[in-house]
Amino acid sequence: MLKKKLNLFDKKKKDDSSPAGSDVNVPSSPPPRSSQSTTSSIRSKIRPLSSSTSNSLSKGLEAIPYSLDELQSYGIAGKVKTVAFDPLQSLMAVVTEFNHLHIFGQSRVSYILKLQTVNSIRALKFIKGVYLVAIDNLSTIFVISLHSKAVIHTIISRVEITSFETDYSLEFIYVGLSNGLVKAYNIETGSETILNLRQLQYQTFSMETDARVTSIKLNPRDIGILLISYPKMTVKFVLAENNATNQFIYQIPKGAPGGENSTYDYNVSGFYIPKVTQSLWHPNGLHIVTIHDDNSIVFWDAKTGEQILARTIFDSYVDTITGENYSPQAQRMTKIKKVAWLCESDPERTSILICGGDSYEVEGYHQLIRMDFGKMLSYSMTSYAQMAKYYSQPQQQNIFGIHSSANIVDFIPLGEKSPYFDGNHDPKLIAIVLSDGSIKFLNYPLGNLSFNAAYFPSTLSWLNPKITYSSSSLIDRRVLNGMIGVDTVHKTILKGGIPSKPKFKADAGSLIITGHESGYIRLWNSSEGDLDCTTVFEIDIAGILLDDSLECSVSLISFAQDQLELSCSLYNNDVLLFSYQQNPNYQPKISHLNRRMSSIELSNTNKPKQVIDISDRAPRDVKRGFFPKALIKSLGYGKVTALCNSNVGFVAIGYSSGHFTVIDRRGNVGIYNAQLKDAGLLLDIVATAIDFGYGTVDDNPNGKCCILMYVGTSIGRLLIYKIVADANGRYSVVYIEAVDSNDSEITNIIAINPITGRPSSPNIKQITSPSSATDRNPPMIITSSSSDIRVIKNNGKSAHKTYSKGEIAKIGISGLRVAAGNVAFCLVAILGLSKKLVVLSIPSLSEMASLRIPYRLESKYASQSSVLPLGDVFLRISETEAALLNIMKSRQAVLGLETLHSSDKIFLQNILIPPRPTANQFVKGSVSLQYPALYKLLIGRDRPPKMKLEEYELAWSISPYNPHNRSLLGHSAPKYYDPNALHQHPDLNDKPAPQVNAGLLGKNISMWGNVAQNSVDRTAGMVDNYLGDLSDDIDKMISQAKSDAVKGIVGGKLGI
Repeated sequence: MLKKKLNLFDKKKKDDSSPAGSDVNVPSSPPPRSSQSTTSSIRSKIRPLSSSTSNSLSKGLEAIPYSLDELQSYGIAGKVKTVAFDPLQSLMAVVTEFNHLHIFGQSRVSYILKLQTVNSIRALKFIKGVYLVAIDNLSTIFVISLHSKAVIHTIISRVEITSFETDYSLEFIYVGLSNGLVKAYNIETGSETILNLRQLQYQTFSMETDARVTSIKLNPRDIGILLISYPKMTVKFVLAENNATNQFIYQIPKGAPGGENSTYDYNVSGFYIPKVTQSLWHPNGLHIVTIHDDNSIVFWDAKTGEQILARTIFDSYVDTITGENYSPQAQRMTKIKKVAWLCESDPERTSILICGGDSYEVEGYHQLIRMDFGKMLSYSMTSYAQMAKYYSQPQQQNIFGIHSSANIVDFIPLGEKSPYFDGNHDPKLIAIVLSDGSIKFLNYPLGNLSFNAAYFPSTLSWLNPKITYSSSSLIDRRVLNGMIGVDTVHKTILKGGIPSKPKFKADAGSLIITGHESGYIRLWNSSEGDLDCTTVFEIDIAGILLDDSLECSVSLISFAQDQLELSCSLYNNDVLLFSYQQNPNYQPKISHLNRRMSSIELSNTNKPKQVIDISDRAPRDVKRGFFPKALIKSLGYGKVTALCNSNVGFVAIGYSSGHFTVIDRRGNVGIYNAQLKDAGLLLDIVATAIDFGYGTVDDNPNGKCCILMYVGTSIGRLLIYKIVADANGRYSVVYIEAVDSNDSEITNIIAINPITGRPSSPNIKQITSPSSATDRNPPMIITSSSSDIRVIKNNGKSAHKTYSKGEIAKIGISGLRVAAGNVAFCLVAILGLSKKLVVLSIPSLSEMASLRIPYRLESKYASQSSVLPLGDVFLRISETEAALLNIMKSRQAVLGLETLHSSDKIFLQNILIPPRPTANQFVKGSVSLQYPALYKLLIGRDRPPKMKLEEYELAWSISPYNPHNRSLLGHSAPKYYDPNALHQHPDLNDKPAPQVNAGLLGKNISMWGNVAQNSVDRTAGMVDNYLGDLSDDIDKMISQAKSDAVKGIVGGKLGI
């Protein structure tokens, strides 16, 4: 994705620095720049400041041309409305409440398109390989080309569209209207066809005022037969005969129970006719099912029109008279919202999936019902009584619970075998859209939720399950390459498209860390901006604790990048400790479901024990990763308010009760546990922020360096401790002093070296080696609340800067090599309310730049952002959206024609559409309509060989109805781009050809040399990242955890 030059910043017109120790108020914002100046200059420079920063740690940074460059965006803006899946092109489309259409392929392939409509999009459908159709809630149809990545036609109906139908192999979309008419449009031309069916219900129900078409479906075995439903009846319409050959009218006589939501409004004939809400074909085209507003599910013989069985989810034969009198129930059940008739690889083995009709209305929609009918009985040799028994007694009936407080809005089966049977051919996953805008995936037919991030691109995995915490961290590139260098087989659902070449180099390794609902943590490699779903590290807390409830959702995460250790807190106030390592009990053939379980009942221990060893709960089918070490129980201390995992093995935890605990990870033992209180006023104090530093307690140059711990509290007081070891190697925590640093609750603490400006986080090398001269100083501490920033030098107050209450969301240190040759550092503050990034000098806190954030930033999520070295900022924008920015123009661009003109390719024109399933003519009793006849019937002439749009010819080149493709159909599987291969298929993006032409093959190899070169360059870049050291990298130390990771590079490449 090309870097976007956003150029949104406020230039400082006047130096507002202050001498150390003075308070500085935020200056009023300068007026916005005119649009003329914004458009006439790609990037403007900040004016150099006065000499007030000449002796600061930020010297040289005042001349940097600060601007906001968006490197990559993550997630989506807004709630998900619906989803579509193309198993051939292997793509997925998602549309949001803002009508942003996202199209995803493999790994990094994506495209975003804004649909111009005020109405929300209710449905998406892939058609003919090259088209995507979007239908809004009223009367507009958008036809999007996957080739040109643009809307090529907008079809507007004069009457509201109440139902529609498409077929993957056909260019026609059939629409049912609110006035009862049925029409068809040609999506390749954007024009209406000849088809104009009048309301067929009028002939039987002339007094019925509700004439809308409630459902329309094309026969899965015959493109010439439509199943059209109206409120009172359903008809089978044969296009070639221009006639409705069968009527299906469901009537409940008096004395029959009907569905649970029956109103029993009998007509003069003594029958109650529930309204039809949906109708479906059996995949063999011989039976149909109609769904009614009383929750009746009625099966019919499509050939004769005979009713086979009327049932509900709970009962069968509900239209049979029992002799009892029935009246409407006081408590109504949920209405059946949707039904899908699914089939396995063999289309004769079917099941139906139902949303609704299984619970009371007040309970909402929180589960799906599956009825598995197994293999279909022989049509010609089975009586109606036997068929009724077949549908009344499914082989299995399952309830699939969706653990969410939100209601199910829609579900979309992701049929993988073929694009036919309404997209329901052998699905392994069901996409479920919820009312809160989130999306979940259900393993089918098992019925458990799938959270595997490798299944889908990062944007979709970002939303599944919902993110509850996020942060970002610098990490040694060599270590990161070692962690991801191990060859791992990933089951990626989406394989379509070809990714563009990365636009900038990974100058430093970085991870984006996300915590999720129901106990999931993911660590994404964000070094190149894009998040690759094939290199994500997942921690399944729900699997470790055997609990996927919302109480196991992640609330806080702390990552120690030097030691590759991670700590997290959960909603139930427990804290878990993880370490990256090789699995000593690795057994690849053992599923995680069969791993050895601990004999300890974690929730009910006989004796209160704060630290519990859970290392034996590591999954045995994972060779290398983050494995559990210990579980720290809260013991009633309340919510975890602060958490910090140091790089030297100590974990500090603050609780809402005021308790403060320090754990030594080396032995999983607590070395400190106290209640924080104000000594004079006896005020309860809560730890709200924690950081570790390394240096001396005072400014004595001969002082002894030690591990320092800084605890920010709810009253704005900074508590300072040191961690010391006795003669036996046991550590203890010693209180030093307190500083009243901030005006309110401290939310951020940063310890830096006062000489170099680098973060002063302790590491193993420092505490095991003689201390250096630069270390023999007390660290400089920067603290912030929501309204002020304080610099503390030599444990005394220094510079202070104030803002409006609730303004400061996050602060962090960033640095860059300046003209003088040294690395200078600055403080970057994210202001959530005014939506700005401000760059401040250290230690005077003078403002060097103010950059406007060009997003709909929600301040409550901005605190989950992070500031990284080299000017990178991970910005959490909203619940579903984030972005990676750079403010110092420090990302090295990969220049060249390939880079400038490279963009993700969505459509692959080498993939043929398989032939549409056909019916047994003997069983069916009639001849199916052929494609040329259908085209002439609807358009009035034969299909022209050429048209103006290129998509017209592209669609025909892969069509199963193209005579030139008959010899190719079914001979080979689709070929997709392989991001890990050095040599791609030469014909990856060529039109299908019946035979190989040597000259054409040479041309194709030349054409796709760039693709192979991209792979070579990407591999070379990975080697460069491993061999090259960042000249200003922070004191690197390879611990045992790092050694395991670096060994992964060699081991993975040699197959060890």
